[in-house]
Amino acid sequence: MSQIENHWDEVAQLETGLMRKMIALGIDWHDASAMKQLASECKVFGPSDVQAAYASNDPKQITKAELFSLVSLMIQTMENAVLEGRDVHGGEVWKAFGKHLYQ
Repeated sequence: MSQIENHWDEVAQLETGLMRKMIALGIDWHDASAMKQLASECKVFGPSDVQAAYASNDPKQITKAELFSLVSLMIQTMENAVLEGRDVHGGEVWKAFGKHLYQ
């Protein structure tokens, strides 16, 4: 039972992190075009982009790198839950973003 609660707790914490990063970037998760744009950027954002963001000392680029890292953790957490036969899903923010991520 604790594993189920763990997945749900992890997903909730990650979603809170995503929400905070989006707020910091001035992105409204109710804005479908903003979510689509963010998801498009996320799809091509790689490890070298993370390094470049931190090297730039640009707070906006660093926040995006952190947001995209949280996205990666969210996907991994959900995949792990599926592999363990658990039904875990994100909330409003993840659903608003995730539907564009998989298009």
